[in-house]
Amino acid sequence: MIGILLVTHGDIGKSLIDCATNILGNKPTCLKLISIKSTNNLLKYQETISKQLEELNNGNGVLVITDIYGATPCNLLQNFIKPGDIEVITGLNLPMLIKALSDRKNNLNSLINESLECAKKNIKKIELK
Repeated sequence: MIGILLVTHGDIGKSLIDCATNILGNKPTCLKLISIKSTNNLLKYQETISKQLEELNNGNGVLVITDIYGATPCNLLQNFIKPGDIEVITGLNLPMLIKALSDRKNNLNSLINESLECAKKNIKKIELK
């Protein structure tokens, strides 16, 4: 199973995991969270990220999802990308997370594409009926 690591600002990731757990009916396995707080030492986060990636990677790779492109969590992840093994996507939203958790197969690139597509499809302006 592809591991999933969320690296987000504050408690955003925890809240999304709680929502996804409620919707899916159980707490997902092979899922970890690192909450970034700007007051903490960034070097410590790099050690934590490295450890979590090792624990999550059972041979099928790890999808790392962060909230904002170019922000601290995203920037911390730049050095951990290993194409085809450890991949990072940004723009975390609940539909993306549920899709990623629900459709983990053995193909990391397919999971990335499907998760990004789901995130995009669920961003809409609701019109009056």
